[in-house]
Amino acid sequence: MGERNQQSSNNHDRVQAAANLILTIIVAIIVLGLAIRVGAGLFAAVEPEQAEAAAEETATPVVTEVVPGVTLEPTEVSPTAVPPTATPAPTATPSSATLEPTPVPPTPMPTSVSPTPVVPRLVAGESGVNIRRGPGTGYDKVGFLDPGNEALITGWSGAWWRIEVEGQAAYVSGDYVTALDADAVPEVAATELPGPTVGNPVFEPAPIWAIDEPRWIDVDLSEQRVTAYEGQTPVKSYLVSTGLPGTPTPEGQFRIWVKFRYDDMEGADYFLEDVPWVMYFYQGYGFHGVWWHANWGHPMSHGCVNQPNDMAEWLFGFADVGTLVNVHE
Repeated sequence: MGERNQQSSNNHDRVQAAANLILTIIVAIIVLGLAIRVGAGLFAAVEPEQAEAAAEETATPVVTEVVPGVTLEPTEVSPTAVPPTATPAPTATPSSATLEPTPVPPTPMPTSVSPTPVVPRLVAGESGVNIRRGPGTGYDKVGFLDPGNEALITGWSGAWWRIEVEGQAAYVSGDYVTALDADAVPEVAATELPGPTVGNPVFEPAPIWAIDEPRWIDVDLSEQRVTAYEGQTPVKSYLVSTGLPGTPTPEGQFRIWVKFRYDDMEGADYFLEDVPWVMYFYQGYGFHGVWWHANWGHPMSHGCVNQPNDMAEWLFGFADVGTLVNVHE
């Protein structure tokens, strides 16, 4: 019994001794870790001071002690190798003797600008204009200038402009055209052309074959007949009534000088209002329609050429101011 207790006590002591040893080792490890950490901190603090001290030692000049009577040999310093620098090749500069002169283009001479020539001309109005042989409606109509067309002006006479048509002088009324740049054109004298004009009738009829007109009217007193011609071609013919023996229709070559759709006529023993389709060819003698008789083919008038109204209207549209009227027996 006593032996058993003794053995139990020994075992307890061994356990206690092992526990103390383990505890001692743990404490030693902890202390060692703290010592290492403290030492590292001290080393970190001392290292900059050592680096600074080393820098001071390096910067301290070395004093060479001069011993009298001893000649010091200079310390041989090895030269530092420097890589060669490539020298650029010189640029060849041409001498002044080899320089070619740069050609200089000649200065252009100023071009003289010719003034635009002023050309007197005219432009036909919106209704166009008749072209006549002379400066007046009594002259033959030789053409027509369409609206907007132009013609060169060569002169003027009264209210008419002289122009050139196919190499021939002709005239147009200034009332139906617009003249441009015509201030310097000369005035020209109106020359009476051969043949009848409004102001210069010819009191001698012409034979039909000798008349050269684009359009004209023949009045045959012996036949009491009017015939409308285009050139030498008759286009319409009909019976009329001309002047009575006491008031005859004058013979000769005349030109229509005015036209009226209606006109009043009067004489010593008559007054007629609104006579239709009137075209005067010499003074108060003319063509017109009638409503007061229908005795066609017989003289009935005071000198005018009486016509049926339908024929009077047709002839009014056929003829223009200036159309030739040839009256004969």
